[in-house]
Amino acid sequence: MKSNSYSINWTVLAFNGLIALLFGLMAIFAPLDTLKVIIMYFGIVMIIVGIAMMFGVYSSMKNKLNYGTDLISAIITIGLGIVLTFFTEKTLEIFVVVVGIWAVILGIGQLLIMANLESKGDKQFLLYSGLFTLIFGVLLFFNPFALASVFVVIMGIMSTIIGVVLISFSFKLKNLQNSK
Repeated sequence: MKSNSYSINWTVLAFNGLIALLFGLMAIFAPLDTLKVIIMYFGIVMIIVGIAMMFGVYSSMKNKLNYGTDLISAIITIGLGIVLTFFTEKTLEIFVVVVGIWAVILGIGQLLIMANLESKGDKQFLLYSGLFTLIFGVLLFFNPFALASVFVVIMGIMSTIIGVVLISFSFKLKNLQNSK
């Protein structure tokens, strides 16, 4: 009986490893396209969730329950899903700029907090953290897609490593099953 569980487990691990490996390679060699696909996928998921929410709204209406906030949430979710799915590049650009603004504000805030601290260790930490966050935010303004691509490539490298490890482990598990 245990050999069946090993058999199932090693194939699941191998399949997950293959998916991680393929995603990682796609992210490394086509980072912008990968990012667009991720955003489109997220948009499609939001549309599906919004439609499911509409079924809940319909059920609430049928049962004469309050449904106003659920209806508004469903409409907003479907709307955001449509925007993400069909206006992917513009959405990505706006998102990266918003993250850049957030990082600049956060970096300035950390530097202001640092100026009011007395502990040297805390000051040094906030100085580095504030400067790094501020520089990150400013870089996002100048070339948002390049920086987003760098993050996707890093994610791709990590995913490739995880994929190779999972595939390797799955074959070790298969060999363990075969030896019993």
